[in-house]
Amino acid sequence: MKKILLLFSTIALLMTSCGEKNAFTITGKLPNGSYDGQQVYLQTLDSIWKDRINIDTVSVVDGQFVFKGVAKDVPGIHFISLENAPDFIKSALVVVEPGQIEMTLDSVSSVKGTTTNNSYQVFASQMDIVAKEMQSIWEKAKADTTANAELQAELEKEYEAKEKQKTNILFDFIKPNIQNQIGAYFLANNSYLFSLDQLKELVPSINPEFKSIKRIQKLETRVKALEATSVGSIFTDLKGKTPTGTDVSLSDFAGKGKYTLIDFWASWCPPCRAEMPKLVELYGTYKNKGLEIVGISLDKTNEDWVKGINTLKITWPQISDLKYWDSELAAAYGVNSIPHLVLLDKDGKIIERGLNAEQVSEKLAEFLK
Repeated sequence: MKKILLLFSTIALLMTSCGEKNAFTITGKLPNGSYDGQQVYLQTLDSIWKDRINIDTVSVVDGQFVFKGVAKDVPGIHFISLENAPDFIKSALVVVEPGQIEMTLDSVSSVKGTTTNNSYQVFASQMDIVAKEMQSIWEKAKADTTANAELQAELEKEYEAKEKQKTNILFDFIKPNIQNQIGAYFLANNSYLFSLDQLKELVPSINPEFKSIKRIQKLETRVKALEATSVGSIFTDLKGKTPTGTDVSLSDFAGKGKYTLIDFWASWCPPCRAEMPKLVELYGTYKNKGLEIVGISLDKTNEDWVKGINTLKITWPQISDLKYWDSELAAAYGVNSIPHLVLLDKDGKIIERGLNAEQVSEKLAEFLK
């Protein structure tokens, strides 16, 4: 009997020690005491990392709230949300891991106290600074009512430099956290910013625990598609419908002795519409000199697609499966942002991708003299 009691005592002691070892406490503060009595929710991501699920609720007392629990072995992303929160108080990200975590919930929230949360706070602050600088550049461009071409070109270069800085900050945060949920989550949300080489460095290192997540699986598929359609590769054929419903393939045009520009676009896409007049001009200049353009539309309906073609005065061949962002045609090239241009040589080999209309014009001026 004593041996049995001793055994249960040992198990209880081990469970208590394990619980204490992985215990976490989140202590949060709100701007003032006017939120007392309101509910604060601790939320986690659902199984596909799309929606949030409430897993705990506490009340605000004297402008503070406290969550306690036991963390999993792998640090996980959670969110803190205030019931009936005013617009200036947004939900805040917190990484649940063992230790004492402190956070403020305000117009600019903050979190600290454990290794990953401290790292995340440095990252979030850096991203906030760059975002404000990008907003400032955009405001300057918007305020230029005279459309000063030289100023606009300078501001565009500044904006691109800030985008590159933003990408570098993201990469430097994701890489050491790729085994955690936070690294995989930020990679899945921002993969469109990274080059193929960067993705090939990050994706294989994702924790196997997250490989069953659909978004991660789609990312792995996209990397394979990007590799298959990288510079120097022969084009991947695409099959779809014309606006009149006729079956058509990219191979009907590409690799036929002309330079071919594949234009991934959609009538609902403002940047695509803004770029289209430049492509129309480009086509007018080079269509009789050895250029073909093939539009790959990510439209939802044939009606919108045809209306966009007519409004924008597009005269080159068009292909679509009308599946919006679920387009199998876009997926075959790993395209997840538009407009996206892919330039092929006369034999159908990919010369360059991710160009804008001006860059394509420069290339063609060199090739089609």
